[in-house]
Amino acid sequence: MPAYSGSSGIKRGNAFDFKVSSAETASTTHKFTDTGSDGGSLYVNVVVTAASGTTPTLTVVVEGSQDGGATWFKLGTIGSDGYSHGSGSGAGTPANFTAAGSGQAIFPRPQLVRTRSVVGGTTPSFTYTVQGVVQ
Repeated sequence: MPAYSGSSGIKRGNAFDFKVSSAETASTTHKFTDTGSDGGSLYVNVVVTAASGTTPTLTVVVEGSQDGGATWFKLGTIGSDGYSHGSGSGAGTPANFTAAGSGQAIFPRPQLVRTRSVVGGTTPSFTYTVQGVVQ
């Protein structure tokens, strides 16, 4: 599985896209990127510009890998009212996006990071972007 960012990794402070603006109608795993050496943090911004369908719902899960992408673990979930970290006790769940809006979060940064959407509802469609910045 080739790294989205190339062999040199992402440079600190440079924005990169996990998902460019487009419509999505089902849950999807997005691109992954090599953020360079472990350490530091990763800022993730989700911007939803359109939502349609009957009771459409969307959250974005941020995942990391320390073993070259063989195993992925949950860093957290971004929703319309903020984010939660990890998946342990007390992690909580943010509210779903159901309309246009945005959500941001900062996570600890493993070497490989990817995002995936969790889409629900009847005939849902969301147009949105997911962008990251290594800090």
